[in-house]
Amino acid sequence: MLPKVRTILYACDLEPRTNQAMEMVMNLAISNQAKVVIMHAMEPITAQAANMIHNYISDESIQEMREDAVRSTLDRMQTYLRDFMEAHSEDVKELPATPELEVVHGIPAEAIELTAEKVGADLIVMNSRTHSRIGQMVIGSTANKVVHHSRVPVLVVPILK
Repeated sequence: MLPKVRTILYACDLEPRTNQAMEMVMNLAISNQAKVVIMHAMEPITAQAANMIHNYISDESIQEMREDAVRSTLDRMQTYLRDFMEAHSEDVKELPATPELEVVHGIPAEAIELTAEKVGADLIVMNSRTHSRIGQMVIGSTANKVVHHSRVPVLVVPILK
């Protein structure tokens, strides 16, 4: 039996020029009548940076800043989704449900894999920028890490310049 795509996880980095991936996600969701979960991973700060911050800012202030960052990210995601849905209002009427939004904390590749498992994703869609060959060898890319460690298929949409 052919695999069914019931839930699509779109790992969005909230950078400009990501509409191609969002268009692909919505097209696949409509074609498969699949649920869409749009997620963004908030990267942790390094231990050294955390120590420096704790020397100057109280724990309460740090917690407030974290909560503000999550709210701000969620607002950006809601705006991005709303603008996309308005621009494609006729097409998105065929979606089985309004896409869900998730803001998660952690190293992006790991957060994507954990979120995919949590939401029961059958497909992960993500953007990829072109990096130099040396850049990919030294730092790797989130997409590369997810592709090589994911338990579900991954569709990588290149961001065209």
